[in-house]
Amino acid sequence: MERNYSTIEGTSRGYKVLVAVLGAMVGVFIMSFLVAYLKGQQVWGVSNIIPWGQLITFYIYFIGLSAGAIIISSLSYVFKREIYEPIGRMAVFMGILLMVGAMSFVLVDLGRPEKAWRLFMYFYLNNMTSLFAINSIFYTGYITLMLVYLWLIFEGKKRLAAIVGTVDVLWAIAVHMGTGAIFGLIGNREIYFSPIKPFEFLTAALTSGTSLIILTSVVTFKLTRRVIQDELIFSLGRLLTSMILILLVMVFIDKLTHLYFPNREAAVYLFTGNYWWIFWIFQIGMGIVLPLIILIHPKTKNTLRGVVAAAVSVVVGVFGERAALVIPGTAHPQPFFPGKIEGPWGEPGIFPITPWETMLSLSIVSFVGLLFVLGLRYLEILPARTGESIPAGTGPTVQPGSS
Repeated sequence: MERNYSTIEGTSRGYKVLVAVLGAMVGVFIMSFLVAYLKGQQVWGVSNIIPWGQLITFYIYFIGLSAGAIIISSLSYVFKREIYEPIGRMAVFMGILLMVGAMSFVLVDLGRPEKAWRLFMYFYLNNMTSLFAINSIFYTGYITLMLVYLWLIFEGKKRLAAIVGTVDVLWAIAVHMGTGAIFGLIGNREIYFSPIKPFEFLTAALTSGTSLIILTSVVTFKLTRRVIQDELIFSLGRLLTSMILILLVMVFIDKLTHLYFPNREAAVYLFTGNYWWIFWIFQIGMGIVLPLIILIHPKTKNTLRGVVAAAVSVVVGVFGERAALVIPGTAHPQPFFPGKIEGPWGEPGIFPITPWETMLSLSIVSFVGLLFVLGLRYLEILPARTGESIPAGTGPTVQPGSS
């Protein structure tokens, strides 16, 4: 069955207000970046003790969302599951935008983004034994593959799209496991060091990516007056349940390993230290326990509101999982010397939430959102609305619907 896709007109007042608000946030991005560029990164919450903050948290979070979105898109174009076809194009488009957002976060965090070209001087200015250098190759190839993948889908070349999509899914897995390896292979950070960390990263990416696809699909289809099958959302909900259970096993094994190891102080700090609430309330509570209860309970698992509520919980919870890795993971003092060290180097670090870093983070999120709503206006991402007609001589292309 050939499915028709269309743009939206974007003439409604709500659409124009949304674009204006998101555009204003891009202006906030420029202002907050210039403040950090001119005054230095001391206007952020980072320090010599906690060198990574909100920007790096969002960076690894967005890479996971992107990988999850691309893998979900493969259900339609690679595995030929027709039920997922209405959201296939949107999933690929979101994968591209989320990766653009991730790269924006890391480039801004560099402090001098005009020198980012050095990252691509392979074997010359880069140490190619570094996972950061290796991952820069993964990121470049990943974005290129996604662009080709989406172009083939737009052109209706399904066979080639399936081939490129298969490669892209495998590449997405490598990208996010590589990002997990950046953390998992840091031996002098007890909370990070774990051979299971790349797999935990990938599983968290799948749960968060699936949840974001659920939320975006429901909201976008409703606001643009398009019909989305409840069974599609329920199917994604069942898939999300399985992935959360796998994530639970991954987290349990990872933390049990850290607690069993004689040097367990960092793990204990994660559970009971200054930032215990990030781990217990967000990562465990909202990322695993609450959505599992919603998705397993007979009164909510087969309701649209239940699945959406679980998806919201996971999106917030997995962000907490990333924050629990970045902030407490660096806040705990490293064991440079035996015995107790007096002064700031022997005490856990403190990460303040500063307005400039927060505005910068939210403005990059808004930038990604702006690209998405503009994409709906100018690209045939969504299925055509019921009743839209196909103009003569244009094939499967349909008249734009209103939003």
